[in-house]
Amino acid sequence: MPGIAEADILRVWSQWTDAYFLRYTPEEIAWQTSVLAGRDDSNDAPLVAVRQLTDRGGTAVLTYTPHRLHSFARTTAVLDQMGLDIVDARLITSANGFSLETYVVLEDNGTVIVDEDRIEELERGLWRNLKTPEDSPVAVTRRAARQVRMFSTPTQVNFSLDARNDRTIMELIAADRPGLLSEVGKVFKAEHVAINGAKIMTVGERAEDVFYITDSDGSILTDEACQRVQDSLVRALDRRDPTRV
Repeated sequence: MPGIAEADILRVWSQWTDAYFLRYTPEEIAWQTSVLAGRDDSNDAPLVAVRQLTDRGGTAVLTYTPHRLHSFARTTAVLDQMGLDIVDARLITSANGFSLETYVVLEDNGTVIVDEDRIEELERGLWRNLKTPEDSPVAVTRRAARQVRMFSTPTQVNFSLDARNDRTIMELIAADRPGLLSEVGKVFKAEHVAINGAKIMTVGERAEDVFYITDSDGSILTDEACQRVQDSLVRALDRRDPTRV
């Protein structure tokens, strides 16, 4: 990689398992390595980076923080509050206890973010939010669009086993609205669930998302844990669904 010492590249790569190199493309790995190469290993402050994806049409957002179960909820809350649609989310934990989260976002009308001031606002908002204490509240106050409020989608949660990767797959169907992913993140935090990755999809007013999860020890979820997560998600999302009265 031009401009980066080989020793710094190896230092960054040494914290990842094979799963990291399978999960990201060479271009993504090159960008992430360039972002992390100049960072001191003793620095535990949140790191936020943003870049435009000219080939895919979107904006890539990277956060790198000491591993905390609430970082997904906080990051998605900021993105939701700014009116951005998340079209991809991937999360991985390093050997030195840091979480690398990457998101691809678009404006809520499906266009790419073009305003440099808006990108700077995004970076500042994420950095401030990730600096907050673990127990501080997470909230999204942006209202759902009128056409979304007209529809109702009962929350559905299904689980399956990814035996090859020793993790649980959770499929979520729910009414899409601001703060949805942040609510999911808060439930995961309360139930001590770690997110390994996510596929985010919105079809009309429906969110059809897939999460790859484990318990806080990195094991697949037990049947009892799955039931608790399902019950908590249905309570949280149906209660907050603005289409329900």
